[in-house]
Amino acid sequence: MKHRSASCAPLLGLAGLALLAGPALAQTPPPATAGVSLYGVLDAGVLSISNTSAGRAGYVPAASTGARLTGYKDGGLGASNWGLRGHEDLGGGYGAFFQLQGNVNTASGTIGGPNSASATAAFNQFSVVGLSGPFGQLKLGRQVTPMYFAMASTDARGARYFGSALTALVGLNSASGVFIGNNSNAAFGAIYNDNAVVYTSPTWQHLTLNLSHAFGEGNGASSANRQQSATLLYNDGRLRLSALLYDGHGNNLPAATALYTAALGNAAAGQAAATAAGFTPTAHTNRLVSLGALYTWDAYTVSAAVYRARNPARALVPGGSASLNLWTVAAGWRIAPLVNLTAGYYRMTDNTNAGHQATQFAAGVDYALSKRTMLYAQGASVRNAGGNMNLSPVYATPVAAGKNVSAWMAGLRHTF
Repeated sequence: MKHRSASCAPLLGLAGLALLAGPALAQTPPPATAGVSLYGVLDAGVLSISNTSAGRAGYVPAASTGARLTGYKDGGLGASNWGLRGHEDLGGGYGAFFQLQGNVNTASGTIGGPNSASATAAFNQFSVVGLSGPFGQLKLGRQVTPMYFAMASTDARGARYFGSALTALVGLNSASGVFIGNNSNAAFGAIYNDNAVVYTSPTWQHLTLNLSHAFGEGNGASSANRQQSATLLYNDGRLRLSALLYDGHGNNLPAATALYTAALGNAAAGQAAATAAGFTPTAHTNRLVSLGALYTWDAYTVSAAVYRARNPARALVPGGSASLNLWTVAAGWRIAPLVNLTAGYYRMTDNTNAGHQATQFAAGVDYALSKRTMLYAQGASVRNAGGNMNLSPVYATPVAAGKNVSAWMAGLRHTF
């Protein structure tokens, strides 16, 4: 086995930070030479955040604990993970490859995380096999969705785990009222898909097309629990453009059933109530559309994006939302060769519940000690208005509904 001698992503400018920070740090082309590579990233620090939530499951809006939480946090820029990648040259410009990647919790030393069925999986981020060649690339298996890369490529904050387009997207999902923290069958869009087939086209005139289909793997109608998406990305080295369409069926059924079951105290009654509210395996409950742009010149980067989240079936739980919008603007400044400053403003509005909205402002500094090691510090302020608004500036850290939140984090990130 060959140990990778370079980092998973080289030291990047601000325009490249999007590919550095998020859950799929290792989403790079397969090795050019045959063999197997070990790679990973460890990211940890100290987090302080106000108005964390308690009571109801996951991200469903809940009451505040009334206290500030300060403690150890794994993943300030992105999740700690490790993985294996391999490639075989098939000749004629064709190749076969695989990628296995899963979470590592630096706090406890445990590995793995939830898949779409909420079962713990050792390789919960990537478990793919694929082919590459003049036709492009085909990947089969559980993987990060093309949607995530579209989002990350046009956010100057890089869709990181703290104060970014990613945490704003989680806020959109939470405002639906039927999001319990699942990263696959989410209310709007999805970061991961099980049972996925993803095609990536060759790059032509700086344009790359990604098409994804995730099978529902259930009996009955072919649309049951089906997830589909398309992204078109443009990158000429200075200008990045992204267009996204994500479409899903049955996404909210498991969460709605769990919530109604908890409220009624009976699984059969919970299932019946969810069905009566319109949550079925074939219900068209998930549509996310987005357009984004990012531009870099000299030491400066600016970005903007708009997201339109809809539940076409309008299957709702009381107090939830079927129609939300999100606008993002962000900027970066490389003040020295090894120092990056970034800041972003993210605003979410609810079209179902009048007056409900949330805003997030975040800023941070990253200092590169080397190509593989980085120190960072970041802070954020969030204003939530409305009973279904509990946007959190920190990924996987739910906060109370309708409460303002402040947070800061300092940490260390090392890739291998």
